[in-house]
Amino acid sequence: MNKLLTYATFTYATLISTTVSATSIANDIELIFPPKGISIEQGSESEPLYKSVGLDVKIHDGAAVYTLNGSFDIGDTWRVFGEYDSNEFWEAGVGKSFYNTFMFTELTAKVNRTGYSAGIFAGIPVSETVTLMADANYNWYTDEFRFGFNLGDDHQGELGIMPSDTVDIMLGASWSANERLNISYSYNHVYDTRGGTSWVTVSGLDVDRQCFLDINCNKGNFNYHDITLTTQVWRFSPYFTYTYFADRENVYEFGLSFKW
Repeated sequence: MNKLLTYATFTYATLISTTVSATSIANDIELIFPPKGISIEQGSESEPLYKSVGLDVKIHDGAAVYTLNGSFDIGDTWRVFGEYDSNEFWEAGVGKSFYNTFMFTELTAKVNRTGYSAGIFAGIPVSETVTLMADANYNWYTDEFRFGFNLGDDHQGELGIMPSDTVDIMLGASWSANERLNISYSYNHVYDTRGGTSWVTVSGLDVDRQCFLDINCNKGNFNYHDITLTTQVWRFSPYFTYTYFADRENVYEFGLSFKW
């Protein structure tokens, strides 16, 4: 059972890491620094803010995950966006933007393979080169995750996980070092709102246990940090993101977006 517990804990940690890292902070930067450079004082412009299609590569536990993403404006204040990765995780959403002389705000609603979420993002320019950022999302999980395993002697087992709903909070800052380089940092906090559930069953051994993973049975939270470097070469925006977790494998992400 110790080997099973180790496997289950690793699988759950991998699941959480993949979920929270699904959307890079680079996408938030795009909202504040669109290629056409909308002015917050103006509030809007005649053409849509931007359209972009990107390809991201995340390196986690030595494995690469490829993600195709896109964002398309509808008018001056609405946009639709989505992504699909090589682990068959998908997400689609819609955003509504608001501008004034003080800040940029976007309300979003998203649906994905594991559930749906609603959130708000805000960018506050404090100088010509520095912008403060904040983001909050509530995530409802509607999907169960089941993993089969074989203990030998015809003993087949199944591990099941139903993640907790979460509240994700991000606080960060973005610095435009020059016209072609942007550096951003964000502190991220994930809070489990109700505690998830898990179970394991093993045929032939009369094992049917509920909530055997301590990490998933009580309300909990964890933090992680993102550092992103974004460049601009013509209509291409290469970027690199390093995600640091204190108690699990860190994530490296390389991305390339094309905007028109």
